[in-house]
Amino acid sequence: MNEDKIRVLIADDEDGLRSTIAAWLTDEGFVVEEAPDGSEAIKKVQANDYDIALLDIKMPGANGLEVLRYIKKNSVATEVVMMTGMSDVTMAVEAMKLGAREYLTKPLDMDQLVPQLRALLKKRDAEDRIRRLQSEHTARLLYDLHNPIAGLKQSIGYLLKGMAGAIGDHQKELLGYMTNSIDKVILLLSDMMDLTKLEGGRVRLNKGIGNVADTVTKMIHEFQIPIKSNKITLEHSIEPDLPPLEYDSEKIEQVLQNFLSNAVKYTPQHGAIVVQVRSVQLVLEEGQQPSQFIMVSVFNSGPGIPKEELPLIFDRYREVVSGKENKQKTTGLGLIICQRIVEAHNGKIWVESEPGKGATFFFALPVR
Repeated sequence: MNEDKIRVLIADDEDGLRSTIAAWLTDEGFVVEEAPDGSEAIKKVQANDYDIALLDIKMPGANGLEVLRYIKKNSVATEVVMMTGMSDVTMAVEAMKLGAREYLTKPLDMDQLVPQLRALLKKRDAEDRIRRLQSEHTARLLYDLHNPIAGLKQSIGYLLKGMAGAIGDHQKELLGYMTNSIDKVILLLSDMMDLTKLEGGRVRLNKGIGNVADTVTKMIHEFQIPIKSNKITLEHSIEPDLPPLEYDSEKIEQVLQNFLSNAVKYTPQHGAIVVQVRSVQLVLEEGQQPSQFIMVSVFNSGPGIPKEELPLIFDRYREVVSGKENKQKTTGLGLIICQRIVEAHNGKIWVESEPGKGATFFFALPVR
């Protein structure tokens, strides 16, 4: 951490206090920017990266808690410190629950402020190193598990081909069962490796300029055989003259593959899948102005998702109850991986469903 380049955002509607803190930190070598209200603070976070945000809880426009929520979702590396009067301690505790690192009561002790901020960043950097080490260890462990299991599957394949001598029908049945079980483990390990890389920040987006409609068309073509073999009707609607985007086409193909695979899996014979691509205006966070996005949706006429399961759809520790009896292989991690990919593009992913009326999965990517 280079202390000369520590960037701090101070958001407070008290001009005198804000200017005093800014001058004090600037004298100590910090790079400081100021915001007189919450809405301006959000705009600055949208445009810049900060190491620390000092936020007053009560501000006009968006209050400190609203700014905190925005930062925790969109600038996770920024440490947030709340500033509050004694009468606002309850709100400060709520801010801690939302992810603020700590809170300071006014009037601030300026002599202690700089050591507190530097200690805060040292703690953040230490935690980041620990997370990276944990991610690397998990990835290495998963890789070490994957290889011998894949080798075991290959050996069973040799046995099934009779390369070690003739085997009877009962032995073939048992070996087939073993192969199916191993396939499930390999699928789980592969998904876990993908998720570990995404969460560890070690997968970089290979962005290029392209048209999402072309990517969608390509994936629809690749799914023609499973769709026809399951006697499913596929309809698609792509808005003409969509603007080009900067995105990682391979990663977005992975998202579409998951959406379409789930659609095929849960759509009954003679059911329908509907894919749409269109331009929309979305507000991702309170305080933002609407922005243009390209939205892709995949509807399937399957059983739908129970209302109580919808909040868990992107939870890595829970699987959606709907369709659990389906025998096709799944780990429950595919949608989590999709979420990480879309959010890495500063986009949004969500699902809408009613039991008995199918489900629609959406993702939207920003137009730059």
